[in-house]
Amino acid sequence: MKPLSLLLVVALGLVTAASAGPTVIECWFVEDAGGGRLAKRPAALLLRQGPEGPPSRPDLDPKLYLSLHDPAGALQAAFRRYPRGAPAPHCEMSRFFPLPASANWASGLTPEQSCPRALDGAWLMVSMSSSVFSLSSLLRPQPEPQQEPVLITMATVVLTVLTHTPAPRIRLGQDAMLDLSFAYMPTTPEATSSLAQGPPPFGLEWRRQHLEPPKVSLTPAPLVWAAPGEEPPELLCLVSHFYPSEGLEVQWELRGGPQGGSQNAGGQRWLSTLRHHSDGSVSLSGHLRPPPVTAEQHGARYVCHVYHPSLPASGRSAEVTLEVAGLSGPSLEDGIGLFLSAFLLLGFIKVLGWVAAYLSIRKDSKEKKAQ
Repeated sequence: MKPLSLLLVVALGLVTAASAGPTVIECWFVEDAGGGRLAKRPAALLLRQGPEGPPSRPDLDPKLYLSLHDPAGALQAAFRRYPRGAPAPHCEMSRFFPLPASANWASGLTPEQSCPRALDGAWLMVSMSSSVFSLSSLLRPQPEPQQEPVLITMATVVLTVLTHTPAPRIRLGQDAMLDLSFAYMPTTPEATSSLAQGPPPFGLEWRRQHLEPPKVSLTPAPLVWAAPGEEPPELLCLVSHFYPSEGLEVQWELRGGPQGGSQNAGGQRWLSTLRHHSDGSVSLSGHLRPPPVTAEQHGARYVCHVYHPSLPASGRSAEVTLEVAGLSGPSLEDGIGLFLSAFLLLGFIKVLGWVAAYLSIRKDSKEKKAQ
């Protein structure tokens, strides 16, 4: 019995150690920085703290150092079962803006005709993904960080959606069992008497979302202008209303130019954050800041290629033509403009001639009357 007892103690000790999980999750706070640019700042989620209190993090913005209160316990439970030695999950955090519900039945969740007061204030969405699980949590942070014992912002986990099959593999023709769970912040006696104090009304709707191909547009279009040695304007490729968000790829290509054929477009490129729509689809923008142009690139075309599981293998694209200042001949529009200018100038000269003749006749008439 002694060897068995020893083995049991050791096993329980290992389970306890493995179930403790990480204390802090390092994240990136992602937001649009204006002009279509994407900004990333470090952030951290404190899952639990010891008797000495939360550790100090002077490297973080206090509003991005969050101490989580998880009333439903789903997020905490997911990490208590996280395998020891497994790679840390990829974590991104962004601002969340509630959207009007598209389902008719959602209107019965609250007696208010306008947006519920419980949705007031700032909201954050945290998304974590790994080979072990994938989860999203809706957080409500406090307006200001607490000062003691360290600068940190308290945040409540209102909703958590979790799956332990983040990348299911299913044989063709076989049934699939997918793991999906959600946990919502339980109401309190104070929340029962006032909707503004508790979590917002909650409802769940299952949807079978079909593939939705994206629309692709490129601006500015159809021409971009630049002088030799100067950078063309920043190009924005809008990829709108597609589903799912996974599997999207945006590539930039330069066709023509001194080397001829097609080649990868140089310059800085980045993608914006996803924008969610009430129909379940999403949109994002691909950005390209081209390098300075040369005279030999006159007439070349910048092409934005978009690939997505909902599209054919060739994808979908939009393009814009590069015009280098001082090298393009007169276009049809230029010819029409010159013709109109000449016509107006000729008409103006004739009017001046008529006015001068009229004034001359009146002057002669006055002189004859004076004689």
